[in-house]
Amino acid sequence: MSRVRFSEFLGDLIRQSGLSKTQLAQRAGISRASLYNLINGDVAESKLSTLIRVSSALGVHPLDILTPYFKGRIRSGAGALYQADSTFIDDVTSPDYSSVLPNQTFTKTWLVMNTCQYAWKGLFLTCQDTFLDIDNLATGLKPTEQRVEIPYTAPGEKQFISVELTAPSLPCTVKSEWRATCADGHLLFPDKAPLYCIVKVCSL
Repeated sequence: MSRVRFSEFLGDLIRQSGLSKTQLAQRAGISRASLYNLINGDVAESKLSTLIRVSSALGVHPLDILTPYFKGRIRSGAGALYQADSTFIDDVTSPDYSSVLPNQTFTKTWLVMNTCQYAWKGLFLTCQDTFLDIDNLATGLKPTEQRVEIPYTAPGEKQFISVELTAPSLPCTVKSEWRATCADGHLLFPDKAPLYCIVKVCSL
């Protein structure tokens, strides 16, 4: 769906709700500027959380807005299979700057949504870090596995994805980045920001 058509579609939903734009922004918990950008068709920068909040405020299912938002953003041809991106929804465990102990092994879980028009099948989440272990002093978060399989996920469905990480032995703030790949290691969603885990390693 084009920017103009999405703007018209959202405008119709707002009129049907009977809410003013100010009331809608307040009910959705977003700024009026964010709402006006969305209404004016500036949808490229919209966060999924904003779209979900607006759908909740309008009393419609999130997919009623997400489906037209993403429709038409997938290019045609064989190379378009994964052209539409996945969408981050939430940090289920270990939100940004959570505290962990030195050498602690913990599980990081993200909640994502398949916003492709095709099901995810045979895909993996692969660690993008360069892990160094110098004189037994790790310099980053060490994954138990370099990649984990992403469960089958139909279009529009949400999926929990978890990785197991071990913190370095010295206090620091450290980050690990993960991206979706095919079985052969080919990177998917290259223009999409990676999923990441950032924690503070605290002294004992």
